[in-house]
Amino acid sequence: MALFLIVFGLQEGEHYDWGVIWGPVTVWMLISAGAAVLAVFVWQQFRTRSGALVPMALFRDRNFAISTVGFTVTAMTLPLMFFVQLARGLTPTESALLLVPMAVAAGILSPLAGRVLDRTDPRFLMVPGMLAVVASLGWYGLLMNLGTPILMFLLPSALMGIGQAGMWGPLAATATRDLDPRQAGARAGIYSTTRTIGSVLGSAAIAAFMQGRLAANLPGVAGGASEFSGGTLPAMVAGPFATAMSQAILLPAGVLLAGVVAVLFLRRSGFRASR
Repeated sequence: MALFLIVFGLQEGEHYDWGVIWGPVTVWMLISAGAAVLAVFVWQQFRTRSGALVPMALFRDRNFAISTVGFTVTAMTLPLMFFVQLARGLTPTESALLLVPMAVAAGILSPLAGRVLDRTDPRFLMVPGMLAVVASLGWYGLLMNLGTPILMFLLPSALMGIGQAGMWGPLAATATRDLDPRQAGARAGIYSTTRTIGSVLGSAAIAAFMQGRLAANLPGVAGGASEFSGGTLPAMVAGPFATAMSQAILLPAGVLLAGVVAVLFLRRSGFRASR
């Protein structure tokens, strides 16, 4: 219920102009109610001594608490996909091919990152990796205009793959390495759930931000990006649309920068070399 209220409020806020939805109920009332319900759930789980759905004691481990975040998982490439398909006329298949360098780079480098992780403080991998992803998102933002050759988008895609190789694997290892083995099932389930919750909230937030940027760059467009689905945009609309998407992709970049700061507070004790 809490997530429904928050996600619905974020996704539909622009449609209702962040005001009244029905009767006395406003968008911000829904989001606030969702946050309150979530807070009550967390409080109740803290008070449950046995058989808690979410053992909150796990979050006393700083490394676990910091690592269980997935806000940018689905938000990073959504504005890019809208841009290349609607402003540049690529098909969904062609758009997906632009992400092949990311997949290849991450696939090749992730096993190497895993070997390095066992021998060093993973902050040495995670901080450069996250900064590389931030740089790739900023690079995408600069390239997202109507005059950029499509093949240029392969370059930030490769950089993003390099960064992700040093980010996702070390985050997962950091979340679970020092916890009691008897809590393996609980910690794996909570880690997966919090990552999913983060990605849901990230998707809702990026959708709302995209709608806001479209409203600012294309006044009078009330339906957001969904209003343009179904084909390539005319030239007079494609330019402002591209500007809106290039601005929207900076949201996950900003969140990742905040994540870099959080990663700096990880405890080194969680990163002992395997024997």
